[in-house]
Amino acid sequence: MKAPNQTSLNQIPAVFGRVLREERKRLKLSQEQLALHAEVDRTFVSQIERGVRQPTLTTLVKLSRVLQVAPSTLVARMERLLRR
Repeated sequence: MKAPNQTSLNQIPAVFGRVLREERKRLKLSQEQLALHAEVDRTFVSQIERGVRQPTLTTLVKLSRVLQVAPSTLVARMERLLRR
């Protein structure tokens, strides 16, 4: 298994945000709808999608439930994108 380099580690917030946005759009949800159902603030969803903030594990689980995917699916997609 290839060890992540510092560049890929720095990209984690932005890449995770991209995965979250893609999943949200797949379900045709607005940021506000996702936030409401996940019980987080809409601005927090926006910040995650822009790579400004990162979710806690609890928030990751809340978001994934609304998106109808396992938290591990979101993380795995992010990992695949980081390896490219």
